[in-house]
This record gives sequence, structure tokens and C-alpha cells, in this order.
Amino acid sequence: MPENNAPRRLDGLLRSVRGHIRTLGLPRPDRLVISTPSGSVHAEFTSGTAPDRLACLLVWAASLHGVELTWTLQAAGTLSVAATGRTASGITLGLAASASVVELGGKVKSGSGAVLAKAFRLSVCTPEQVTFDEVAQVVQAARVSTARLAVAA
Repeated sequence: MPENNAPRRLDGLLRSVRGHIRTLGLPRPDRLVISTPSGSVHAEFTSGTAPDRLACLLVWAASLHGVELTWTLQAAGTLSVAATGRTASGITLGLAASASVVELGGKVKSGSGAVLAKAFRLSVCTPEQVTFDEVAQVVQAARVSTARLAVAA
């Protein structure tokens, strides 16, 4: 009979991910999905403010090798950001965070798209590769927008 190594594989993946988080002081994801057959891990950031969710994704992305970032504007006016990369130990990691364009200080253009940080024009349901710096610019603009609203209130 073949031996089932799934529990051992799961333990190894979990130890490796926990070590990655602790060693680098990374924020804890709100959801973590571990696939033992593929050896991949998926982390999602769903709590906190909109800029904080994207910032958590960026902090994690900066800890990975071979990172690819993509953003997509959903029809409901939500920006979804995804990243993939590998940890130093070789684990494939997928990251995800989303936020309303309005929460990010952007403007939704009557069903055709949105503008973020006064610089990025996105079309609905069109995934685009994006750089770390571009997402960071959106996070920074959202924080400035939030601070202005707080002062005005």
C-alpha cells in the first residue's frame, strides 16, 4: 500500500510559511489556503482599511522572488490585486487583496472604468500587469485622501 504523505507535506508547508511570516515580521493574512498536492499557498488580506489591505499584499510581495503583480477592475467598482512569487525555500505563494475604488480615493467612470491616484486608468474586467511602485502609489494616494477626509470631518 502506498504511504499517504499528505499530513507530513501539510506540516512542512505550514512550518515553512509560519517561519516566513515570523522571520520577516510579515502581517498575518486573514485567510490562508494550503494545497498539499501542488505545494502552493494562497494568502488573502480582507480586513483593515482599503490602503492597509493593499499595503499588506505589497509587504508580502516584497518578501518573495520572481514576483508578478496584476490588478483588475471588477464591474462593481472593486479593484482586485493579485501577486505570485516564491519564498526563499521555494514555496509558490499567491496573494490577493481587494478594495473599492472609492475607498482608495479613486473615481469610477460610469460603467466604463475607473481612475486611481489621478494617474491610472483601468477598464472593467481587463487584468493588467502592474509594478510594485504603481500599487504603492495607489496606496499612498488613498492614505492622503483618507487623511484629507478625516481633517474635513
